[in-house]
Amino acid sequence: MSDQYPPDEFDEIAKRGGPVGVHRAPRPWWTKLVAPVLVFLIAGAAAYLIASYLWSRDVNTPEDPTPTISETFESTVTPTPTSSPSTSPSVTPSPTPTAKVDYSAKIAVLNGAGIQGLAATQQSKLADAGFGSVTAGNLSGARPSANVVVYASDEFKATATEVAKQLGIDDISLDVPRTAVDVEVQLVTDPSK
Repeated sequence: MSDQYPPDEFDEIAKRGGPVGVHRAPRPWWTKLVAPVLVFLIAGAAAYLIASYLWSRDVNTPEDPTPTISETFESTVTPTPTSSPSTSPSVTPSPTPTAKVDYSAKIAVLNGAGIQGLAATQQSKLADAGFGSVTAGNLSGARPSANVVVYASDEFKATATEVAKQLGIDDISLDVPRTAVDVEVQLVTDPSK
């Protein structure tokens, strides 16, 4: 038996000065990045396909109970019964729905009068009137010329009117409240005086 074997990959490592006893040559740095990049690309493609599928599906939504403009127009136009035939129908005005006071609306009473406890006093008046979510605080920044009740949107107009009535304030305004509420009372004087 001979002691000489043909050279193999392990002899190549020894000639280059690599560590003795290593069974494989070191891998290049870029091969360590291939697996995470492939996983990232495959996961991204799967997420894209799932999102595309979900967005393209028809969603069954419940019927909207609000009548369309044509339905509203058709229901308000009624022909007038007369002895002579008429080509133009008469339009009956539809009754406007009565606005309701929202006693659960968020209300803030802001004291800008410098009278200690004024906002808390007005807050308790509103709580006694049935309003459930009323907070008191101080008015900062520019002050109005008179006491005013500010409401955020038309749906809170009836609520703002009731708040103004309860506190004895004449000025009501559709504007952006300074705090995150539906109705805001800005006091610069004591409204009970």
